[in-house]
Amino acid sequence: IETAHPEYIERVRGLVARNQTEIIGGAYYEPILANIPRRDRIGQISMYTEHLESLFQTTVRGMWVPERVWEQSFAGDITAAGIRYTILDDHHFKTGGMEQDALFGYYVTEDDGRLLSVLPGSERLRYLIPFQDPYETIEYLREVANNYENPVVVFGDDGEKFGTWPDTYKHVYEDRWLERFLQALRENESWLHVTTPSETLDHVTPLGTFYLPDASYREMTEWAVPPHPQQELHRLMHQERHDDEDWNKLIQFTRGGFWRNFRVKYPESNEMYARSLEISTRIAQLDADPSLDSDQRELLEDARRCLYRAQCNCSFW
Repeated sequence: IETAHPEYIERVRGLVARNQTEIIGGAYYEPILANIPRRDRIGQISMYTEHLESLFQTTVRGMWVPERVWEQSFAGDITAAGIRYTILDDHHFKTGGMEQDALFGYYVTEDDGRLLSVLPGSERLRYLIPFQDPYETIEYLREVANNYENPVVVFGDDGEKFGTWPDTYKHVYEDRWLERFLQALRENESWLHVTTPSETLDHVTPLGTFYLPDASYREMTEWAVPPHPQQELHRLMHQERHDDEDWNKLIQFTRGGFWRNFRVKYPESNEMYARSLEISTRIAQLDADPSLDSDQRELLEDARRCLYRAQCNCSFW
């Protein structure tokens, strides 16, 4: 996009300058953080922050966790890279015992004394936006506003559903869903304040402290389970028990599998992981060598970028 459509970058830069958009960072080549060593987590996050801050002339305070695969130790790595907040699914909080009534705000978590703010992304909004009529979103938010004091509701999701997924381009643009959605927000601005994560952190106090369990979005944790147990888990999770109150309470504590077991489920993934780890270690050893001249260090940085590219999550699971 930077090369082929610089005019798009200019438009986004203008939105940032007018405080209409906040740029959030992440790990540069979208690796699963659990699949790379700590030095590469910090390196990828820092590299992307530097790139975005230069490109959009802004300060990056938050980041997106790839595939929302979370382990508590990431809080220390993320803050070590200079990030102050992230967005995770409300599902992560619920599997740790948090009730829905306590999720209309944000929390602070901690690792090794490093503090990270975490905003719970609303599962309800992810299903409403952009698939349902805009006014269904407004009615849900009105219900929240009427029942909670100064609530914060967060929508965090991939951009694919706004044009890349089948039929979504027609729905979102040609059928004018996006235009109608933005108009609905404007029509309700007397009580509905559209804001950014950083604005929220600057003006709203956290609801408390919370440590999140190892988690991802619900489907990902199912896929991480070995094949036969996965079939049984899927059957149990999706059978028709919507009218059973106890079942619905119990199901929130069901997390499925642990993401790292994809390396067990797919031996090819483990081979790629082991090779990546070996190369990362060799790069770190060379980086510590004071005898390298400038040309050698330039080659080393090229090698590091190739390593980071190879850590992209898609092929590993």
